[in-house]
Amino acid sequence: MVTGWFGRGPRSGSRTPTGPLDAAREAMVRDFLQLDQRLSIIADGVDAATALGGDRSLAQAFEPVRTRVYVSIDRYLSLSDSPDTPTATPGNRQAEYEQCSRDIHESISALDRFYSEHSTAIEGARTMRAAVPDRAGAAMSASDAAITAVDALPAELSVYTSVRSGLDHLARVRSDFDRARDAADGVATAELNTATAELTAAAEELTAAVEAAPHRSVEVERALSSVRTRLSAVRTRAERLPETYSALLREFSAACSEDLIGHDRRGDEALRAASGHIDSAARLLGADPDQAGAEVGAARSALADAEHFVDGVTDRLTTLRDVRADPQAVEGRVRFQIRDAQLLAVDRGLVPQWGTVLDAAAARADRATAGLTGTHPDYWGYVTELNDIAAFVADVVGKMKGQGRRR
Repeated sequence: MVTGWFGRGPRSGSRTPTGPLDAAREAMVRDFLQLDQRLSIIADGVDAATALGGDRSLAQAFEPVRTRVYVSIDRYLSLSDSPDTPTATPGNRQAEYEQCSRDIHESISALDRFYSEHSTAIEGARTMRAAVPDRAGAAMSASDAAITAVDALPAELSVYTSVRSGLDHLARVRSDFDRARDAADGVATAELNTATAELTAAAEELTAAVEAAPHRSVEVERALSSVRTRLSAVRTRAERLPETYSALLREFSAACSEDLIGHDRRGDEALRAASGHIDSAARLLGADPDQAGAEVGAARSALADAEHFVDGVTDRLTTLRDVRADPQAVEGRVRFQIRDAQLLAVDRGLVPQWGTVLDAAAARADRATAGLTGTHPDYWGYVTELNDIAAFVADVVGKMKGQGRRR
């Protein structure tokens, strides 16, 4: 008698066989019931995984097993539909029953192997599908609760952009969810599963907006104060740009700062844009802190641009002065990096692949150093080239370490 992982034996109450033919028939029926139970459990899990829109590989792997099982089922049904007749030979019919049982046993073994290999995916899909109705119900409840929370807000808070947009978004998602639920007709599908997740997220988003609404004005007011302070600081640094430009042109060759031409104008434009956004935020703060917050965000973005243009000029002067004071410091760091990479290549036996490449990087450093000539050398070209070499060598080191891990 075959028993298995589903924990069921033959059904009780079966009649006691009265002879070899009857016993063979009864054994075939018991085996078929166990085959059917296994097939039902596995097929349910495979169908659940397909319905949930997951990886199709489980269904594809099960297809040949299912086909084999159906052959056994067809044989069983054929014998069951052919009653014994007075002209039938009992020995032949008994042999047919026993052969059918052997076929069923082979199909049961195939199902057992498949379940053993894929039990986690099968049971996971069955559990997930069973949970979809509860999850859908919870999403509907969360949606209703979020709408109720909006209705409970004071009128002046319920018109905030975050609340209104969250409410509109929830309404659209709820409509899609209702359509998916009606189409599923109580059976979990990929569409319903996705719609449930989207409805849950929309309800959470709206709930967060409602909870934040009473504090939103104070929050944006603090952000507005902070961005005003930042604007003042950048303006102060921008006022020193003429002096910084003058120092650059006086102390260094024009090539060291030609890419900075126009930074003062673009920085001023960004500062004006930031100031405009700040003024808009101040006007909107009382009526709709959300829109005011968006203006504060735009002001921050404009200030980041302004800082890029303004600080790019002042930082360039600082960098050039440092390089001029000790040109060998930058070169020394890059030379050390190259030597470190060469030692790594030797240590890992990668000289044939990377030795020539690293030698070429060292030659680039030689040429960069040799270019520092004249009264006003191109210090910016020098430091830019050495930084490029450093980045290139770092990339080579990463590749060599990757090769070492694969060995």
